[in-house]
Amino acid sequence: MGDTCYKKGSGKVMGNKVLVVDDQPGIRMLLEELLKGDGYEIITAKTGKQACEEATNQRPDLILMDFKLPMMSGGEVLKYLYNQDLQQPVLIMTGLSPQTIAEDTEYSFVKEIITKPFDIHVMRELVSKTIASEKA
Repeated sequence: MGDTCYKKGSGKVMGNKVLVVDDQPGIRMLLEELLKGDGYEIITAKTGKQACEEATNQRPDLILMDFKLPMMSGGEVLKYLYNQDLQQPVLIMTGLSPQTIAEDTEYSFVKEIITKPFDIHVMRELVSKTIASEKA
C-alpha cells in the first residue's frame, strides 16, 4: 500500500498504469481521457503486437483490450500474456457476443468481457474495482 498515492480530496487512486488496446483511435482517446481524469497513467496500443510489447515493457496494473485487433487477435495476446507469465488483470472489450469468444478468454486473469458499445460510467467503475481487488 505504501506505493499507492491518493489524489487529495477525491478518493481517486493515482499512479496505477492501465494499458488501453484498441485499433480505433476514438476509443483509445476516449478511454485515455476518461481514465487520466481519474488519476491513472495510460499507455496505449493499437495492435495486438504492440499490446504484447507494452505489457512486457511497462507491466501495467490492468489491461483494457479490444478483442478484435490487427496483427494478433485478442485471443493470441491473452495466450502470449499467459505464456510469458504476464497475468495482469484484463478487461476485454468486444462487439462480439461473450459466448462467441468464451473459449479464447478462459484465463483466470480475464476479469470481465464488456460488450461494445459500453457505458463510460460502468467502464470507470469496472477499472476502479478491478485494480482495487488486485491490490487488496
